[in-house]
Amino acid sequence: MTVALAVVVAALIGAAGPLVLRRLPEPPEPDRDPDKIAYAVLAARPLVSWALAAAAAPMAGVAAWAIDDPELVPVWVLVTGVGSWLAYIDWHTRLLPFAVVSRLYLGTLLLVAVGALLLGDPDVLVHAIVANVVVYVIFRVLHWAGSRFFGGAFGYGDVRLSGVLALALGALGRSEVLVGIYAGFVLGAVLGVVLARLRIVDPQGYAFGPYMVAGAVIGTAWGPVVHAT
Repeated sequence: MTVALAVVVAALIGAAGPLVLRRLPEPPEPDRDPDKIAYAVLAARPLVSWALAAAAAPMAGVAAWAIDDPELVPVWVLVTGVGSWLAYIDWHTRLLPFAVVSRLYLGTLLLVAVGALLLGDPDVLVHAIVANVVVYVIFRVLHWAGSRFFGGAFGYGDVRLSGVLALALGALGRSEVLVGIYAGFVLGAVLGVVLARLRIVDPQGYAFGPYMVAGAVIGTAWGPVVHAT
């Protein structure tokens, strides 16, 4: 029942993506890429609501199946639902809008806190915040190094998103954080190279956000593997 409910709610959140995109402000004029696709145009594409729902539903299902404590499942329903929007936006614009990521962060933090309260375990919230800070700092350093020496390995939106995903993963455990964040890098490296070779994405710079979201979901599935061993 928990898994089924998570799938349905995440799909509904995903399907609401075009409604949000239509109201999302464009980046300020000085910083705007003249070739950027407008958010309203992305929202108007055929079947986009169905596509986002289809992306969010299985991710939420995997997370809900893997998580031992139902109290923490709502965190991942939100992360996967909104994560489908961010993956879609980033894939087509190479941007992760602050307006969406910041609200996802606040919602994730609130749901982790509620989950910790329902579980009667404040360490859940503490571990989540520690993971958030550590991963954010690591990505911030990588962003600085990439911008300084490698022409921009990834954008600052990826840094912000890393903190949100670490917050959600940290509530589950340290292993989930390590696997979830590392899996994003592996997916980005492997699939990114393959898609670049196929000329599906630009080899000089492709969206990292979709791989981060998918990697985080893989991180949730790491829990049952650890427990089984």
